[in-house]
Formats: sequence, structure tokens, C-alpha cells
Amino acid sequence: MSADAQTPMVAALNGALAGVIAVADPIKATSREAVRGMRALGLDVVMLTGDNEGTARAIATQAGITRVVAGVLPNGKVAEVERLQREGRVVAMIGDFGPSRTT
Repeated sequence: MSADAQTPMVAALNGALAGVIAVADPIKATSREAVRGMRALGLDVVMLTGDNEGTARAIATQAGITRVVAGVLPNGKVAEVERLQREGRVVAMIGDFGPSRTT
């Protein structure tokens, strides 16, 4: 499921496997072109996501993104953006930091 850009979810009943379902959030038709345009401008495009590694890599491949940091909680996203800024990089983020952002 992860290889198909789907996040597997496991259900249990009384401690026993009851089923597995997959959820997916397909990329927009224009995403690959947008990533290509950012790269043409010399920008480094990174996917920073809470998704699991397999799902994140599959989605990144669809979008044309080669650098993936997966399994990151909202506060970890904040920390990564701040780390890049301390390195002197200018950072723009598309998406959200999630509800646990406190600063």
C-alpha cells in the first residue's frame, strides 16, 4: 500500500487483526510541474512529512521530489525549518505545522 502512495491503517478487534484499509491523498495534477518550476529557479525542494517513509517516497516520486524527510511530527517540522534557517537558508513551507505549534 505504501508503495502505491497509500497509508495503511490496521484495525484490531480484541487484540486480533480485523482488517487493513488504506487512505490516500493524491497529489494535484499541477504539482509535478510546480516542483519542476521551483527546481528551474534553483530552489532545493524537500518533502517534510508525517507520513511513513514508504508512502512519502511514493508521493514524492509522483511529484518529482527526490529529497524526503518522513515520519516527522509537527514540532519536528518546526525544528527542521529552524535548523535550515540557522544554516542561513531562506525557507518557504507549503502545508502546515499542525495544531501543536506553540510559537
